[in-house]
Amino acid sequence: MRTNFLGRLEAEKNSIQTDNIKNKFWVQFRKNSLRDKELKKDVFIYEQESVFTQTPIKDDRLALLYPIRFIAQYSKADVIDKALRVNPNISNLLEENHLSKKANIANFTNIAVAHLIPTAKVAQRIYCNMGHGKNEINYLYLTQAALLHDIGKIFIPSEILDKKGRLTSKERDIVQIHNLLSSEILKTTNLHPLVAKLALEHHNHDRKVKPTQENQALTIADVYCALREKRAYKKPLNDICAKTILYSMGADGVLDSRYIQLIDC
Repeated sequence: MRTNFLGRLEAEKNSIQTDNIKNKFWVQFRKNSLRDKELKKDVFIYEQESVFTQTPIKDDRLALLYPIRFIAQYSKADVIDKALRVNPNISNLLEENHLSKKANIANFTNIAVAHLIPTAKVAQRIYCNMGHGKNEINYLYLTQAALLHDIGKIFIPSEILDKKGRLTSKERDIVQIHNLLSSEILKTTNLHPLVAKLALEHHNHDRKVKPTQENQALTIADVYCALREKRAYKKPLNDICAKTILYSMGADGVLDSRYIQLIDC
């Protein structure tokens, strides 16, 4: 992982036109590269992507080539502010749940680095193991959705997301609207409608979502990665424990059990 970041960042470094930004960025990156904790370095990289994305890049391949840059481009403050202006459904959801309309960009950083990118990689692997190719257009849309499926959490208070104890029923209800928020935010972008649809469908709390290979790949990847990750309220689970829970969800009809085994194929 470190080698991939070094290669990509060298290319990004050479593409920056302003010497002051280039020097400041690279000196800080060199300091971060000496640290032991990869997450802290990755968080810094995510934050620096905001510098690179002041001019949006319209190339659809961005999500496939530079996932961190893709996430940063669609989670910038001006993008979220625009979504609030043009889509009243977002404001309505926030008001109904007594949430602030101020986006917590910093709170989204750890989510982007620790969860979204691993989820995208697992979703891609599952989808390819279903028999699809990387050149298919839905492979791109699935990747984009996986990288942005939790963008709605940008409005969820950190005291709820990072709570160490059990959530109250109201707090749980607030967390469970993040897929609705994600979908409504993505509807205001130039991304294909399937991206917003997959973000909406990545949680199937009421089991009313019609299963497709795309939403199953994303949902299974999302749950699997969440179980494997360390969170404020839980320790990371090993592979066997995570898959046991997935198969239990499959037995309950929340997931399609046929695709769980494709995580490792």
